[in-house]
Amino acid sequence: MKQQPPLRPAPSRSPVIYRRPPPARRSLAGPLVFVLLSIGLVAGGATQLEGSGVFSDAVFSDAVYAFASERDTMLRQAPIRAVVAERIGASTDLAADPTAQMRDFTVTKGETASEVARRLQEERFVKERVAVLLVLYESGRENDIQAGPHRMSAAMTPREIAEELVRKAPEDRVVLRLIEGWRVTEIATEVSRAFPHISRDAFIQAAVVGKRTTASLAGLDAATSLEGFLYPDTYFFIRQATAEQIVDRLLLTFEQKAGTLLRTAAAEQKRSVYELVKLASLIEREARDRRESEALAGVYANRLRIGMKLDADPTIQYALGVWRPLLLEDLKIDSPYNTYRVAGLPPTPICNPGIRALQGAAKPATHEFLFFVANEATGQHVFAKTLAEHEANRLKVGNR
Repeated sequence: MKQQPPLRPAPSRSPVIYRRPPPARRSLAGPLVFVLLSIGLVAGGATQLEGSGVFSDAVFSDAVYAFASERDTMLRQAPIRAVVAERIGASTDLAADPTAQMRDFTVTKGETASEVARRLQEERFVKERVAVLLVLYESGRENDIQAGPHRMSAAMTPREIAEELVRKAPEDRVVLRLIEGWRVTEIATEVSRAFPHISRDAFIQAAVVGKRTTASLAGLDAATSLEGFLYPDTYFFIRQATAEQIVDRLLLTFEQKAGTLLRTAAAEQKRSVYELVKLASLIEREARDRRESEALAGVYANRLRIGMKLDADPTIQYALGVWRPLLLEDLKIDSPYNTYRVAGLPPTPICNPGIRALQGAAKPATHEFLFFVANEATGQHVFAKTLAEHEANRLKVGNR
């Protein structure tokens, strides 16, 4: 055992005060070197035993992932973040439950990023707490989490949840967080919660074209709902905001973010902006991994071009008024939104899409695919050119 240095009295006439030297600061260098050496040793073993099945790339990433999961401060190191990011793939941008509602989540003063992320997973806001931690450490905001109430949903991605955790609302402002893919009715519910003086019905009544004259609404009847044009984002409003002011702000943001893009694309595709917004709304409800937006848009564009029905589940969910898995009986519903029976786009947009879905509708990918099926385990889709390929893909991903 190392001997402590002798204690010395402070040289003064005041009462004698004995001081010990401050404890040595712990460094991350040791654990980091340990991890990197472990990776090197495993990699060396894998090279020597290639083909034996004893080691694999998965062993490296799993070891680092497990280490970082328990010691999240290791995510300050870029090499560790790179391995973890490779290990979790697209998880930072995949919602745990796209159909989830908004809920309250309160951060207690003094809670660490690790403690908050663990509760987020326990309360099923996220599937993997490391996904939130990775976003926080990548941005250097792990110590900027704001204590107090937050309004979140499992329909938000870990990246969006991380952004919400560090966001501080200006004084005397109300935060309104709208999620990509919500219907007008869902937005109205959240508005009435954030602004008790605005009823749900009052907001729905305000969310029509009316006398608004923005370029993207050209040609639409005054009674047309603004479904599809209420841009999902995080907004700050004064507490006395009216339903009309909120609708105007959401519509203005849509125009700023996507108006020019959609008008240019509409001219190129010989479609209306309204048709592109309808298409974007389908993409938004189909694409859990938003990086697939252009590819999904390409499938729908191919079907529209040859007159093939879209067979889009989200249009039926919209007709039913709920986002839930469909039953076979649901596919028989007598509705103009039943794209299993009615060819072409639905009568109106079915939700309010985000920017990636709008970009996908504006510039669909060029390919020959006519079918896709979701792999629920990854949130991604498998594409096919023929019905036979599609049926085989369904069996592969367990979608029967």
